[in-house]
Amino acid sequence: MVLMNKKAMMKLALMLFLLGFTATVVDARFGSTSFITQLLSNGDASNKACCDSCLCTRSIPPQCQCNDIGETCHSACKACLCTRSLPPKCSCTDITDFCYKKCN
Repeated sequence: MVLMNKKAMMKLALMLFLLGFTATVVDARFGSTSFITQLLSNGDASNKACCDSCLCTRSIPPQCQCNDIGETCHSACKACLCTRSLPPKCSCTDITDFCYKKCN
């Protein structure tokens, strides 16, 4: 009886550990200024913060959003959405009060 209780406690402890580990891994993100992100981008000039198609509201302050679609989002994007297609189609969903300079 005691052996069965120890096994149940060990299983419960293992499950709690795995749940905690999974929650930590899922919450981990690569920030645009993190060391790993900078290494992965390798100074790619095509990933600089720029936008060719920016739309703004007439409110004060304006609410602007870049509508460019590409294989990646620009380097300053905090909320990038990409499709799972090959190649991916990504767009930045950030709302700012300005437009980035034109890419071209």
